[in-house]
Amino acid sequence: MPEPEEKITDAELAIMQVLWEAEGPVTLAQIKTALAGRNGETIKTLLRRLCQKGAAAQEKREVYYYRPLVSRGELGRCRTQRLIDKLYAGSAKAMVAALVEHDQLNAQDVDELRALFTVLCEKEDG
Repeated sequence: MPEPEEKITDAELAIMQVLWEAEGPVTLAQIKTALAGRNGETIKTLLRRLCQKGAAAQEKREVYYYRPLVSRGELGRCRTQRLIDKLYAGSAKAMVAALVEHDQLNAQDVDELRALFTVLCEKEDG
């Protein structure tokens, strides 16, 4: 499967958050504790799906341990690109313009973006 992160559901994403925040492989019991009170599909089923999709891996020791195979950054980049492609015809500029038009960016956000653009321009010039 070329891009398993594209097919991660919101329910699976909650499990991925636990895996990303862990300092190493975690057990099913640890994941259940982290997601206490969660309704819906069983965590074990969601973990199995994540492993089938190539987003997580399991390792058998005394019990199964799980770890992410897809980083938070990889998932973010993929989902952002899909959003830009789907809603803005592949134009990141159009997405940023929409955010500005609808007052979704505050002054601090604009300052941070300006700093990022400055760094990008310096890299291109250098």
